[in-house]
Amino acid sequence: MTQIKNKLAIIGIDSLDPYVILRYRDELPNLSKLIDESPTFISKSVFPVDTIPAWGSIYTGLNPGNHGLLYVYDVFDPNLSDLNKLDANYIKGKTFWDYASEEGYKTIVLFPTLMYPAWDTNGVMISKSPFEDRLNWIKTERSISVYPETIKNKYKIPDKLLDLWGGFPGINHLQEWAETGKDILKLEKNIGLDIYKSEDWDLFFIYYSLLDIIQHRLWRFFDHDDITFPGKTPLHAIIKDYYIIFDNIIGEFIEVHPEISLIVMSDHGHMSRPSKIVNINEYLRKNGYLLLKNNKNNIKWVRDNSLKLITKLNLEHLVIKFVNKSQKLAAASKTIYSMSEAIDKTKSVAYLSNFAGIKSYPDGGIEINKNLVLDDKYEQIRDDLIKLLSELKGSDNELLLNWVARREEVYPGKFTERIYPDILFELRSGYGVGWDINSDLFGIS
Repeated sequence: MTQIKNKLAIIGIDSLDPYVILRYRDELPNLSKLIDESPTFISKSVFPVDTIPAWGSIYTGLNPGNHGLLYVYDVFDPNLSDLNKLDANYIKGKTFWDYASEEGYKTIVLFPTLMYPAWDTNGVMISKSPFEDRLNWIKTERSISVYPETIKNKYKIPDKLLDLWGGFPGINHLQEWAETGKDILKLEKNIGLDIYKSEDWDLFFIYYSLLDIIQHRLWRFFDHDDITFPGKTPLHAIIKDYYIIFDNIIGEFIEVHPEISLIVMSDHGHMSRPSKIVNINEYLRKNGYLLLKNNKNNIKWVRDNSLKLITKLNLEHLVIKFVNKSQKLAAASKTIYSMSEAIDKTKSVAYLSNFAGIKSYPDGGIEINKNLVLDDKYEQIRDDLIKLLSELKGSDNELLLNWVARREEVYPGKFTERIYPDILFELRSGYGVGWDINSDLFGIS
């Protein structure tokens, strides 16, 4: 039997933010102690900074160009059709727990995101389906897959586990929604602790997804610097409460095996979306790379005034519910929001890619229209576009991009061409990608 001192436990917490931890460090004794004992605290994530590509890299040790798992949540994709296109089967056998199993170590792996269904390992694996069945505007449930099957009865694991709906439940339901999340988290923790205490293992891994969802929906009530911060409300303290809950969970695991090695890790942190946007498509239009269709200048007016009315009347959740009833309506809404319908793609050489999602994040990319650009001109067009973007300056006359490069220079790999646009870039802190065309170059998100 393996000596207990050789055991390694890993607790993965999605979206665990280092700066929030530092802000409340005095109230997070277990995380604080781990910081003092740890050689590292803040590490760099992947590009784009998002859950699935980041955990794919954690699981395999590969960059996204070599594991190929790239998906960014899209509010305009109600059936998660893009997520459904991801095939994680080729990851099977290539994760850190698979390699440990091959070497004879006993492994416990609980709830690893996207790794579904569970597969044969030298130990226990419990997986949650990436697809949820919504019960109401608060809760969903996910199918559970278990290996070996005997574990199911031993720990009374149901066929489905409750989960928290990741969409916007409506502002009047946020308090109830967040409290329900705490109950769901407690259930997941109890399953994990039971197995942690009872099974014989060398490597233990458990993943918690809930903090990411909580912070996405409640960050504007928490962060005083967010431009939409409404002032202190009962919702203000919820994110801090969750950090305290997770600190307590970590403490419970430490108490069971205080002498073993423990890693607490995350895929990325969390922050407000940048309030300042740079309309990259407009920059391309002004420089002759993008052309508009005729009579499409009213799209921005329709979009902006619709969003203002929806926000003013607190109709976000009802609009989402209505849009999600139809794939065609969702696609039309996405087209209006991104203004892609205004672009004449039969005549435009280059335009923004939505590979990182249609939102004002610093991560961005440019697609080159292969139907217009001959093979012998492709590299020259890429060079010209990279030079053009690298010269983009803000109102302070400072360069706006941290970097811009060919996709293969960022992540060389067998999946690079399939999952990334031709050119990748990252805006400097405080700026996000904007989608307006025929407008000012800069705006407010």
